Amino acid sequence: MARGTTPFKDRVAVITGGSSGIGLAIARAVISEGMAVVIGAREPKRLTQAAADLAALSGTDSQHRGANVLAVPTDVAKGDDVDRLVTQTMARFGRIDLLVNNAGTYREGDIDELTEAEWDEVQAVNLRGAFLCTKAVLPIMKRQRSGYVVNIASVAGKSGFSGASAYSASKFGLIGLTESTLEEGVGHHIRATAICPGYVATPMVAGASVPSSEMIPPEDIGRLVVGLLRLAPVTVIKEIVVQRSGSIGS
Repeated sequence: MARGTTPFKDRVAVITGGSSGIGLAIARAVISEGMAVVIGAREPKRLTQAAADLAALSGTDSQHRGANVLAVPTDVAKGDDVDRLVTQTMARFGRIDLLVNNAGTYREGDIDELTEAEWDEVQAVNLRGAFLCTKAVLPIMKRQRSGYVVNIASVAGKSGFSGASAYSASKFGLIGLTESTLEEGVGHHIRATAICPGYVATPMVAGASVPSSEMIPPEDIGRLVVGLLRLAPVTVIKEIVVQRSGSIGS
């Protein structure tokens, strides 16, 4: 389908943690479908590089290349940062059709070994950040009478794992937040889905016991998000669990 006729043209996606890994893969997927993309992340240098990468995908017209890409340095745990992200998005594009709460962090340690600061950091980024972004975007989507919120959770949000209590707790909470968002939003034609992947080949899991060649490609998560956007408006999917083949039956 030509870019000019794509159903995603003139739609706008906001993606947190969009400078690398799953977030960048989702950004690449939706911009390739014609959407404008706003990415937020904490590291300005990596964010700038990601924006340049996305601009290269945004068209062959050098005069307008990158016009549908915006990068905003954002710490999602800070309300002022989230407000700036949303304000700049609206100033540039005037609408938000997709919010992907992907920003995340991980701290490993048994429950009796984790510090309060480590626990609080994980909850602040993984759960508070998603709450703040959703809170900021929902009024816009309600005015539009349309929108989609995708939360990147984890299989660790379905089952607790030893040494991952802070991460698991945050992802269990994120699934609950997703279901509440759907319940509150569906009457305004707003849908919400939690995607719960196993190991995805991203920098966050570098050094894991599973080889990256056996992990889920981040591009597959991007394809899933595009697939959700293609669904009929009456179709609701609360949750998608994505596992790698090597984890089945083990």
